[in-house]
Amino acid sequence: MEKLERTEINSVVSYIGVHGGYLGDFSYSTHADFYPSFCGLEINPVEYAGTTRERFMKILTESEPDDQTKILLGVLEKYPLHYFEEQLHNKIITEQEFKHKERLHEKITLWINQLRGEVIEESDLKHDIEFVKNVLLQATTLIENHSYSSAVDRVHTAIHGYLKALCDEQNFTFNEQNVKIQDMWGKLKTEHPSFNIDVRAHHRPINQTVNAIGKFLENMNEIRNNHGFSHPNEDIIEENEAKFIINLARVILYYIDSKTN
Repeated sequence: MEKLERTEINSVVSYIGVHGGYLGDFSYSTHADFYPSFCGLEINPVEYAGTTRERFMKILTESEPDDQTKILLGVLEKYPLHYFEEQLHNKIITEQEFKHKERLHEKITLWINQLRGEVIEESDLKHDIEFVKNVLLQATTLIENHSYSSAVDRVHTAIHGYLKALCDEQNFTFNEQNVKIQDMWGKLKTEHPSFNIDVRAHHRPINQTVNAIGKFLENMNEIRNNHGFSHPNEDIIEENEAKFIINLARVILYYIDSKTN
């Protein structure tokens, strides 16, 4: 999905609900507060004509896919399913209406993932490291509920923890106390028995590609420290670049896992 169309936008409005021209329980002022508070967007609905429903639809229609994603996430945060469960309990909506809300909630969640694009699917690692599994699960939760940029730190921590476990397994020692992620990889690449270098000519480009992993890990470390949410940074990595980094990190993690088993 490149962008939400009219049909999807009507479904989002139906999920929120419209009463007398007002969208959900929005007033003009709470609608204006919705975008900065729930979506992280500086949008002023006063610049648009019409009711709250008409303004919301116009804003969502004209927004770029990244901003549409943020607005949909804001909608699910402001109107989670339990909001409608309470309405059902208080007999404000019927059981049939609540089931309709459930179906629309599933669709909106799907549209969020489609607008964001795909990331490489996770699979089980052959090295069963509980810490790494937990951190990767945290990364997935952040991607689904927040953003790719918020998950970069967790994916970095997962690779760091994985490489540390492999180094401990091989009883590798380092002079530094706080070993950098790229230095752990350098040690594994040169001293782990699974990474014997094949010097035949047709393996040279493969070896050069494997050697480039160290530079990627160094850059990922820089991004995590200076452009991620691990510290109070102002210049946060953009979503497309964050997704790119996460995909590369997962490919590298599964490659190392397959080589060392």
